[in-house]
Amino acid sequence: MKSLYKKIALLAIVLNAFVLLPVNSSAQSIKEKKADKYFESYAYSKAVEIYEDLYADDSQNVKYIQRLAYSYKKMLQYRKALIFYSRLVLLEQHQPSDLYDYSQLLMIDGRPELAKLWLEKYMVQSPGDQRVKKQLENISRSKSPNLGINNVSIKNLDGNTRFTDMCANYFKDQLVYSSAKDSFSMVRNTYDWNNQPFLDLYDTKPGFGPNEKDSRSAFSSVNTRFHEGSVSFTSDFNTMYFTRNNFLNGRIMTMPDGTNNLKIFISDFSGKEWENIRSFPFNSDKYSVGHPALSSDDKTLYFVSDMPGGYGQTDIYKSEWNGSAWGNPVNLGESINTSGKEMFTHFDKEGVLYFSSDGHPGNGGLDVFAAKLEKPGTYKVINVVSPVNSPYDDFGLVINNDSLTGYFTSNRSGGKGDDDIYSFIINKIDLKVLVYDDRSKALLPGSKVSLMVDKTKLIDSKIADQNGSVEFSVKPKTKYQLVAENTTYTTEIKDIQIKGSLFDFMQQEDIYLKQAHPYLTIEVIDKESGLIIPKALVDISEGKYDESELEDNNGIIKMRLNESTDYTFYASAEEYFDKTAKFSSVGKGPGEYSLTIELEKLSTGKQFTLDDLYYDLDKYNIRPDAAIVLDKLAKILIDNPEVRIEVGSHTDSRATAEYNMKLSQNRSESVMAYLIGKGIAKSRLVAKGYGETQLINKCADGVDCPEVDHQANRRTVIEILNQDIRKVKRGTKNVYYF
Repeated sequence: MKSLYKKIALLAIVLNAFVLLPVNSSAQSIKEKKADKYFESYAYSKAVEIYEDLYADDSQNVKYIQRLAYSYKKMLQYRKALIFYSRLVLLEQHQPSDLYDYSQLLMIDGRPELAKLWLEKYMVQSPGDQRVKKQLENISRSKSPNLGINNVSIKNLDGNTRFTDMCANYFKDQLVYSSAKDSFSMVRNTYDWNNQPFLDLYDTKPGFGPNEKDSRSAFSSVNTRFHEGSVSFTSDFNTMYFTRNNFLNGRIMTMPDGTNNLKIFISDFSGKEWENIRSFPFNSDKYSVGHPALSSDDKTLYFVSDMPGGYGQTDIYKSEWNGSAWGNPVNLGESINTSGKEMFTHFDKEGVLYFSSDGHPGNGGLDVFAAKLEKPGTYKVINVVSPVNSPYDDFGLVINNDSLTGYFTSNRSGGKGDDDIYSFIINKIDLKVLVYDDRSKALLPGSKVSLMVDKTKLIDSKIADQNGSVEFSVKPKTKYQLVAENTTYTTEIKDIQIKGSLFDFMQQEDIYLKQAHPYLTIEVIDKESGLIIPKALVDISEGKYDESELEDNNGIIKMRLNESTDYTFYASAEEYFDKTAKFSSVGKGPGEYSLTIELEKLSTGKQFTLDDLYYDLDKYNIRPDAAIVLDKLAKILIDNPEVRIEVGSHTDSRATAEYNMKLSQNRSESVMAYLIGKGIAKSRLVAKGYGETQLINKCADGVDCPEVDHQANRRTVIEILNQDIRKVKRGTKNVYYF
């Protein structure tokens, strides 16, 4: 499996204690004691040389097999480690952890089914390991196609060396990375863990990658004879956060078990060199703090630590900048952190956190994952998938969101060194389109979906499958148009922007089609305020419609109309006078139409005109169409038994003023008589004629006007006479008293 050490102490946060089998020390040779000393001080590169000689003389010695297996695994020489683990797990003296390590090596070697077998054996001895349960589930799912394999191109950079080259990051127009390549100094410092030089920081040109001629001069004040690496910069590139071994006075500070912790240091750029190097306030000599990553606004620092209280071997934490200091570390929680190792953080400018983990289900070893915050404390985590991830160690990913390019580190087969830096570019995104019925929200199989660019150029057309779905391959960061068609629906055009992100290689767009019929939206509003009346009711007194598609949502009615049909609507609401409205679908094609019904509110002194209450010229009798209007008024008065009203009639200006005054009085009395005949008490009614004294337009005596303007003056106005209105509850119905 992938070690947190990653071949160097820089990458090591925790080294699990290795359980040794009992050995009779008195029988050890001087040679064996020397090998043991190297092994116990983590000088694996020196230990294996001696153990190999000892093993050649005694190939059945369990101790030699065990220590060679473990050492080669720690040195990331997986092929050799696999040989010795395959022998170790068959011996009675093996430990449960040996079974797990062997399964991880089998995953790296591309044998997941055999790895599954040994994981299951390990689970018999360690049934509570949740990490292994996830791995078993992932192996079962691994037969499904990899979404990203055709979407991303990767390249091993030409400049990678035979040494470790890793953890590239952007610095202005340069690329900064860590490398163990030989510095050609007079005194060659090597790390006994893997017999390579210690890591230093280098800069190079983006796209070229590590090169033997790359300069360390810009970081000469930062580099030491020990490890430096895994850097992050503020957005102005004036401050750097980097990881370094814990050392004092030129000596590495080790824990009692021999391990060396990591610390984060901060440095400022003067324009020529890095200076003012200082320790991150939450560093500790008791545990490691490393792998820093700043958020795009520089206000949050993400980092890795094995401090007490975490979920696993190493967890990701964050610290918030309060304007003058960094706040206490906060664990990102169990949606990010597992019982395994989470490490190598990077935060892009779109708010995606990238990290590597061997605890989340992956391809084997360390895989790169991406996380987005869904709600406080909870992240959505996805595997970045192949080809970025492999059965080997994949980590240290950074991305340029503008160019959709980036870098990551891997020790996969075919590289130039132990760890190499790879570049990647996102070539395309899988676009999934789902077509729905706008009303029922049901999927619409058989719909035709066309992909267009610039609104004129057809890219591709497909027919939706039985799930109402089609898929296209599209270019990231590109604008397209989707055109969805179905024989019984109106065509819908949708503009889309392809995002393009390693967070997810598939973008989904939903299109809702309306059936090819006219649709009407009715809004019932207060005439004065223009606001929707939430509890208004609308009765359809004339005209057929599809009741299954009628929607009533707090004063807004949506309905599908029949073709060539006349409709009459009756709107009512508490505290309002009812009103009739008409709409016709005759001559109207498929589409969305609207109708607004304004209701007059009941209030003292309120006046409103009785719409559609007309009289023939020089007549005052109630016409049949006027009777319909008065019947509705009678209903309002019956529902509100204490309401008193004045019925005021008006005429146009034709004829004498005296004649018109008498005619209007007769009309008011006719309305009053009609209402009395409907059961309204005479004491609640006052009839008054106004003649031509209150014309509502310019059609006075001697003015030539069309008939429609004259008819507008022939109107009946109702005025509420009560001095006080109070609302009381009578049973379950609201009744208004005046």
